[in-house]
Amino acid sequence: MDLILLAVLAAMILLLVNQNRKRKRDAANLVQTLQVGSNVILHAGIKGTVIAIGEDDLEIETTPGTKLKVLKQAVRAIQTSEEN
Repeated sequence: MDLILLAVLAAMILLLVNQNRKRKRDAANLVQTLQVGSNVILHAGIKGTVIAIGEDDLEIETTPGTKLKVLKQAVRAIQTSEEN
């Protein structure tokens, strides 16, 4: 009985670790695909267009004349033209 419980617990831990690795890999791929001109959504819900990309940060324009400098990891998604 104890072995079954330990096996189930080990399986759950492995599933959680794999999901976390996948999430990190997807986030890294998203950051690598950023380009100037991309429409992005930040984790805070702010939408904007990338106007400059630095080493660790990027600059987005939310409305004409309003520029924000944010970390690359703050990007939740890149909008495609169909989503606009």
